[in-house]
Amino acid sequence: MAKKIVSAAEAQAYRPLYPERTARRMPFPGMCFDVEFQTWTNRYAMARSIRMQQAREASRLDWIACVPLTAGEGY
Repeated sequence: MAKKIVSAAEAQAYRPLYPERTARRMPFPGMCFDVEFQTWTNRYAMARSIRMQQAREASRLDWIACVPLTAGEGY
């Protein structure tokens, strides 16, 4: 899995190489405006990770898919 951290300003224009299997989050607490992008080996693995996060209480560190998941993905 590849990770990349960019500033919030750069994140608006940032286009990952594989957007279908890339997710983002704001990893650092406080007034840090960095955005972390992570690319999974395949879309199913990313969807599975995101669905596991959705099964528990929401957290600021949860991943958000760059290309939204469909209703049946990750189950």
